[in-house]
Formats: sequence, C-alpha cells, structure tokens
Amino acid sequence: MPKRYWWILVSYILCQLSGFVAIPLLTFLPPDQRQGFWITVSFLLTLSMAFMLLLPERGSDRHVKRTGFTSTVKWSFYGIALIYLTQIAASIIDVALFGAPEKSENTEQVMELANATPYVMFVIVLVGPILEEIIFRKIIFGAIAQKTNFWIGALISSLLFAFAHFDGHLIIYTSIGLVLCYLYSKTKRLIVSITAHAAMNALVVIRFLPAIQKMIEEQERQNLSLITWLFNH
Repeated sequence: MPKRYWWILVSYILCQLSGFVAIPLLTFLPPDQRQGFWITVSFLLTLSMAFMLLLPERGSDRHVKRTGFTSTVKWSFYGIALIYLTQIAASIIDVALFGAPEKSENTEQVMELANATPYVMFVIVLVGPILEEIIFRKIIFGAIAQKTNFWIGALISSLLFAFAHFDGHLIIYTSIGLVLCYLYSKTKRLIVSITAHAAMNALVVIRFLPAIQKMIEEQERQNLSLITWLFNH
C-alpha cells in the first residue's frame, strides 16, 4: 500500500480521536455546540489532506476499466435503491433475530449534534461519505482485495466500517459496507459508492425531521408487529 494511503489512514484516526483534546478547549462556544463545531472542522481538514495526498494519482490509473458516464449514473441510482433495501433487510434481521435495539444510538447522537449545530449536516450528508469512501472502500477494501479477493477485502473493510461508527448495530453497518464495496468493485467509480452513501445519510437526516420522524416511527411499530407475528406463526 502506498505511503500516502498510510498517511490518510493516520489522519483519519487522528480526526476521530482529536475531539478528546480539542473539544474541551473550545470554551468560546456554548457547550452543546462544541462537538458539532469540532467534527465539522476536523472532517473538513482531514478530507482536504486526503485530497492533497491523492493528487499524484490523477491520471495514473487510466488502464483501469471503469463504467462509462451513462452506466455510472445508472449504478448510482441502483446503488441508492440497493443500499436502502439492504438497510431495511439488515434492520429486520438485527431486531427480530438478534434483539438489537430498534434505534441507532450513533444516529441519534449525530442528529442531536445536527440540532445543536445545523451546519454539521453538511458533514453528515457530504463530507463524511466522501471521506469514509476514500478510507474504507478505496484504501482498505482496495488494498486488501488486491492482495486476496473481493470477499475478504469487503468483509474486513465493512467490519472496520461498522466498528468506526461506535454502534451496536454490527449487522446493519457491515451489510451497508458490503453493498458499498460491491458498488465500488462493480463500477470502479468511487463516485457511485459516495452517491449511495450520501443518499443514505440524507435520508437519515430527513427521517429525523420532527413531522416525518413521527410518521416513520408509527410505521416502524406496525412493521415490527407484523414481523413478530410472522416469526411466531
């Protein structure tokens, strides 16, 4: 793996850990806005560094067979649908078979940050997906799959993707990671997995708008009742 990839990985890890040092120093901000502010700053800095480190690769991989423009657009839409269906299926398995909580603690914490600092939604919907696709699909999956095969690379990178979200929903995040690896492997276009990832996060943001959240929670209760009934009969 190129040295620049290691620097990107290290910068991402430091980004994740930097809040422990930086947030207590942000005394000029209200307490409920400090974490959101630092997440926004640290993610933007890390993504900027990743872009700069990847600049030497421009034009160096023209031999890679990628999908054309039309196919890329199609696969972007396919990816959005596929990741949405995968999330639903994985959620059903996670809740019905393994007794995982219906709500994601990670998602609720992120949306609390968004309520306190609305601009953090820019990170949730765009900056985060771009950075995570570079880290988990381009670098980790790409490096491992090249040395082994698709499934080993996809499984390892997807498990790391799940652990990075500090959540108990291992099946959901791992399944999402596997789909994103498939999209990237199928098209050789990182923009396809970024689009699917960003769309998924955008749907989460929309879901947590108060009026929509109320309707969705009612629908989820009805779905869970139906699933429970199906498994018991």
